[in-house]
Amino acid sequence: MKKVFLCFLAAIFFSGCATSQSPLTTEINVSKPEAVVSEQLQKSEVSSELQNIIEEKTDKPVEQKGIIFAKTAFFGVLETSYVKLIFENQEDVSQKFQIYIGDKSQQTLLWNVKTVKPGYFFIELPPGKYKISSVSIPVGSTLATEAMDIRFEVGVDAITYLGTLKMVGTKEKIKLGGVPVLKPGFEYTLEILDERDEGVETFKTKYPNVTNEVLIQLMQKNISPVS
Repeated sequence: MKKVFLCFLAAIFFSGCATSQSPLTTEINVSKPEAVVSEQLQKSEVSSELQNIIEEKTDKPVEQKGIIFAKTAFFGVLETSYVKLIFENQEDVSQKFQIYIGDKSQQTLLWNVKTVKPGYFFIELPPGKYKISSVSIPVGSTLATEAMDIRFEVGVDAITYLGTLKMVGTKEKIKLGGVPVLKPGFEYTLEILDERDEGVETFKTKYPNVTNEVLIQLMQKNISPVS
């Protein structure tokens, strides 16, 4: 009789546990609403991939952006683990971006950064007129930086091919001034090549769902680097 009574209590206990757990199971298995597929959504997904950066959540409205793509080719002393370019919006001084081409994993990053692989890069930027104002390479534990003045424009909701930026670092040098007093530097030459057929084909292969027309608007070299 005692065994029957204990079995009866056990049945009630386990039945109570199962009842108390059922709401948790319901909450965990809540199904997500079916995604609505539209042309605008597909465009948004592609844009997110092109951006190459992780953005923090914000309450600000989504700003319009344009897509630019180009190819980089570095030779001589510029063949390093990475090359850093500074992109500056000439119409909005608050919009300045560090573009790292290569591996920047060892660097401390203080403001807007985009990291891309050598070769072709595809990134989004707010529309406006831009300048590549400097180029830097690692030298030991510091950077060697030289001035540049390459101009291009980012259109609203436009996809623009900028060309190939070919740079050859001809020799290293030591510059005087600033802190530290002796700073590393280098001399270089640059060319902007029109390889639009290869560039457009590469873009279409990478992003086949994007059917927008690709604009051809090559970067412009404004001044020669100062040695």
